[in-house]
Amino acid sequence: MDITERKAVEQMKDEFLSVASHELRTPLTSIRGSLGLLATGHLGKLSGKGSRMLDIAVNNADRLSRLIDDILDLERMKSGRVQIVKQDCQAVTLLTQAIETMQAMADPASVRLQLVAPTTPDLSLWVDPDQILQTLTNLISNSIKFSPPDSCIRLSATGGDRQVQLCVSDEGRGIPADKLESIFGRFQQVDAS
Repeated sequence: MDITERKAVEQMKDEFLSVASHELRTPLTSIRGSLGLLATGHLGKLSGKGSRMLDIAVNNADRLSRLIDDILDLERMKSGRVQIVKQDCQAVTLLTQAIETMQAMADPASVRLQLVAPTTPDLSLWVDPDQILQTLTNLISNSIKFSPPDSCIRLSATGGDRQVQLCVSDEGRGIPADKLESIFGRFQQVDAS
């Protein structure tokens, strides 16, 4: 396949992902709204088992929504249409928001999310908070998936002279050394087995 054909295939793939993502969003919004209505109790009280099943459905609908957002973000990044809106943010605030966002996924997996207080309490960053939060929640999601039950995922921030490092560390088995290079390719995933 020559470079022109490769570019055409890549373009078709990108367009397909964009259209598919947009088409998935409409029924997902309806599903999420219906689940939200069930959760209010206006349609009747749910049993304990029914509530647990509803929680699972809501969590998975939210997860699917995040996946669709990721696909759309990737398409926007590739086309150069991503708008980065930087602002001054506190590291602790970003880490706390990430924990609050992912707590519903961590609880059923029996994984604790812990904020490790930074040594510099007022550690601030000049970043796009939405992009940082998306990155943190993706890292936490992966950590939850590959962490054993009753383990802990720690979020921390360190920094100093014009640099801040945000860290998500878990007690999972980690990524095999021979797979480290491949994980940064598009749509790459290391086998969980």
